[in-house]
Amino acid sequence: MTEKYRCILIDDELLALAYLRTLCETIPNIEVVRAYDNPVNLLNDLPDLSVDFCISDIVMPSLTGLDLALQLNDLPIIFTTAHNEYAADAFDIDAVDYLRKPVQKERLEKAIEKVVQILHQRAAKPLVVNVTTSKGKMRLVSNQVVAVSSETIDRRDKLVTLSTGEEWIIKNTSFEQLLNLLPNEQFCRISKSEVIGLSFVTGYTGETVFTSFKSKNGSLRNFTLSDNYRKEFLEKLRRKFGT
Repeated sequence: MTEKYRCILIDDELLALAYLRTLCETIPNIEVVRAYDNPVNLLNDLPDLSVDFCISDIVMPSLTGLDLALQLNDLPIIFTTAHNEYAADAFDIDAVDYLRKPVQKERLEKAIEKVVQILHQRAAKPLVVNVTTSKGKMRLVSNQVVAVSSETIDRRDKLVTLSTGEEWIIKNTSFEQLLNLLPNEQFCRISKSEVIGLSFVTGYTGETVFTSFKSKNGSLRNFTLSDNYRKEFLEKLRRKFGT
């Protein structure tokens, strides 16, 4: 099965944006989540988006692509532009690639291959993110996260179960915001109220996901798989374990 990578597009010229979207949609492993003609709108939506990378114009009136990249929380970015003079600046901020307009499909595919390499490298090692919990600021290590659930007292908060047996309450955070921070291929939402760490999954059947994590009573903990999230869960499981 072809692995899907989700992207957002930004270009203030509508014709260029439409062309780029059409081009991306001809590449089988790319899913365009959203296309923007205003980078400020993109930044406003970013906390609620779950994406893998961004393709952005550089010269825009409200905010340049270079300035935008600095606010994307290390999201890999490919630049497209009709200008040569920004190449050095683009690579100074670790842009994945720099494509001249009009963008050619073959050239875009090579740039996306670089993105995929970066994503795989990141997925291979644990990521440490800072979160605000009921105990204060904490450093969350991605490969220790077994599951994230809606907190029963205040559903705006999330209960994180760690492989150490600890449980943290992360304050006022959506699932989308957490998934945007954590490595995409290591986690999957399995229901409206739960996200699971795929490295702890040992199998599934029907509506049940089995894991290697033991609850405090010593029994292996199982989770419920919702029909609405089954397709994404099975796709990620196949990609991760080759099943």
